[in-house]
Amino acid sequence: MMTTTTTPSLESIRAFRAKPEALTDPSSLKMDDALSLPDWSDDDWRLFLKHTELLAIPAGESLVHRGDADSNLYFVVQGKFEVSRIQSDGISMGPLSRIKEGSVIGEQAFFDGGPRSANVWSIEPSVVLRMSRQQFDKMESSRPKLGRDLIFSLGRILAIRLRHTTARVS
Repeated sequence: MMTTTTTPSLESIRAFRAKPEALTDPSSLKMDDALSLPDWSDDDWRLFLKHTELLAIPAGESLVHRGDADSNLYFVVQGKFEVSRIQSDGISMGPLSRIKEGSVIGEQAFFDGGPRSANVWSIEPSVVLRMSRQQFDKMESSRPKLGRDLIFSLGRILAIRLRHTTARVS
């Protein structure tokens, strides 16, 4: 069962403060889907954290259910998650990807408001920051640049994930 823990600290978001290799070395073919906001100050991060909730997720716990109307965005602070879909036979599950510390879960539904497109569960004890669209709107209205920075970083993640998907089906 997910539990809300204490208020997030600056230390809890260390994974989001580093630049992915693809941004520091343009010739790199590595496409890291980590959230990257290395230019944010401690005050910027404090404001971001003020608009999130820290959740502890036990191993094996489901975070997102395919078809649900939930549009929260989750930032993986610690741990790993697996993304899968139930196949057409209704029984077997096909793993799509793994999401690790420093990345995000739920960006599609966050942007388009549609139902969840896959199931996501923790494969080890994990911690996430949860941000609702309303929390994002409040943060963005108080500091528009932070909202824009976050949207562009999420857009980069979506583009990388689309490239991975395109490569798999090509």
